[in-house]
Amino acid sequence: MIEMDKAQRMSLTAQVESSLRSALIVGKLKPGARLVTRDLAAQLGTSITPVREALLRLVSAGALDATPAAAFLVPEMSLQRFEEITLIRKQLEGLAVRTATPFVKKKQLSELKKLCVSFMQAKLSGDAALALEANRAFRFTLYGYAQMPTLEALIEQLWVQIGPCFNYLYPQPAEVVNGHHNYDHLLEALQAGDGVTSERILMKAIDDGAAILKQHYFEQ
Repeated sequence: MIEMDKAQRMSLTAQVESSLRSALIVGKLKPGARLVTRDLAAQLGTSITPVREALLRLVSAGALDATPAAAFLVPEMSLQRFEEITLIRKQLEGLAVRTATPFVKKKQLSELKKLCVSFMQAKLSGDAALALEANRAFRFTLYGYAQMPTLEALIEQLWVQIGPCFNYLYPQPAEVVNGHHNYDHLLEALQAGDGVTSERILMKAIDDGAAILKQHYFEQ
């Protein structure tokens, strides 16, 4: 019975951690947001213990800061840390795209195009939350085609840390929203089986996003 209780608690902790990771990745939690263990437990309909354990895991992962008052903070991002994470992201995500390219056949390309359409529609609607969710779906579906789960986990770890800043990607100017997007070029390169160009375009997409964040978050 004791072992079963422990297993159930660990399962709950993993579920809570997964929910919080997703919220961080898609920017549902902004830098500076305060998370109170008791409040989160009530929102999630669970006890305090698995919530606290999940929060402590995220502290260990560098995604949250612990405070003495049984609360946790989404840390503010320094420019130096942001630039470091961005540089690492370009290398890891570029590798994922280059490796995935040979595996992107007709079926995979069709799925990516559907996800891209959903992303573009969300941007056009001005729904930032939906756009961030759709962008995550597009990117991690593509990274999954690389069939490198360790690499994908490392990329996700970086997104957990930098995700709260993604709030500041929106709103975007009309000319950016309506213009030809990096993903259009990326899909063309993937269709052509050109891994090198796919990697280059993905890196440009990261650089373009970083430029927006520097303007909206670091220079505000």
